[in-house]
Formats: sequence, C-alpha cells, structure tokens
Amino acid sequence: MDFNITAEEETLVFRIAERVGAGDSPTDDDLAQELGDEVRPQLQSLLEKGWLVVDRERSLSLSRIAQVAVSSRRETSGPGA
Repeated sequence: MDFNITAEEETLVFRIAERVGAGDSPTDDDLAQELGDEVRPQLQSLLEKGWLVVDRERSLSLSRIAQVAVSSRRETSGPGA
C-alpha cells in the first residue's frame, strides 16, 4: 500500500468512508455524478495505491488498511485536537 496520497485523494477517501458508513455502496459512476468526472483519475490512483477495493457490483469501499488509517486520522483530528 502506498501511503503517499494527495490532499484531493484524501478528501475523496473520507467522502467514500462517509458514504459507506451511512450504508451506501457508491460506484465510480455515483461519485463522478456527485463530484464530477475529474474524480475518476483520483479513484484509479487510489485503487492502484491499495486504498480502495471494488466488489462484483462495482461498489467501492476502503481497503482494511485504509479503514484503519481513516479511523486513526479521525481520532487524532477529533474535537479539541
């Protein structure tokens, strides 16, 4: 896994985490419709870096390591941090 991601990729990771946490199963098309087609290269980059996984229905979710990284980041960025 490549932990070097851009600020835009990090924002996208947190957006996907929010949607998945709310019970959604976003696809690349869903995210492109919501955020614009310019997210497609970022999604591809995150897939290549090991941050995202795709299931048979093309739904995106965070890899296990990404889930831990996001959870860790939320804990250190919480209120008062």
